[in-house]
Amino acid sequence: MTLAKSLVLCGAVWLAAGCASSRPAAPSEPAHGQLSSLSVASRPDAEFCEHRVPNETCTRCNPHLVEKFKAARDWCGEHAVPESQCYECHPDLSFEPLPVLAEGADLKKLSEAGEDVPDLGAHAVRGKVTVFDFYADWCPPCRKVDAHMFGLLNGRSDVAYRKLNVVSWDTPVAKRHLGGVPNLPFVVVYGRDGREVARVQGLDLGALDKAIAEGGSR
Repeated sequence: MTLAKSLVLCGAVWLAAGCASSRPAAPSEPAHGQLSSLSVASRPDAEFCEHRVPNETCTRCNPHLVEKFKAARDWCGEHAVPESQCYECHPDLSFEPLPVLAEGADLKKLSEAGEDVPDLGAHAVRGKVTVFDFYADWCPPCRKVDAHMFGLLNGRSDVAYRKLNVVSWDTPVAKRHLGGVPNLPFVVVYGRDGREVARVQGLDLGALDKAIAEGGSR
């Protein structure tokens, strides 16, 4: 997913497919808002409505929820639906909740809000494959990396997952590490020996798995 550098969306949500409404934004409504987690299904087997949104969170099926979404600034004024339910703006999202992480899974955030992390190698865990994930809450494919990595973390004790929240292209961590990177997600993998193995640009889970396997053999 190519991202314009002016894009300022945050929050985490998964969406499924197509959106129908296209009412123009009222003058007082921002054209676009934030992506929040308000639309995420509460369980993997959640039922979906005719709008392809979980029944429990769809504002067209539950108009009383509109103010809740607007209060969270999760509202697409251009299409008159929550930003987190607008398929016209975000066609590659899904509503699936992330897997529950097992106790003891090695997951840490190194950058919460775009703070600089000068040296990734200093945070590589010796004896483990360390996956550094540059992500943003407005990046739908980044959530797919999360889902994939959560599954690995639940089954393997030799993998460490380190997340760096880019927030925008202008934050210190982005300026240091994302020069020349055209889109997110962006993942850097270090091997068990503490040395860099590979960099994976975009959503390429096959390449990520290959890098993790190589890192585990060092």
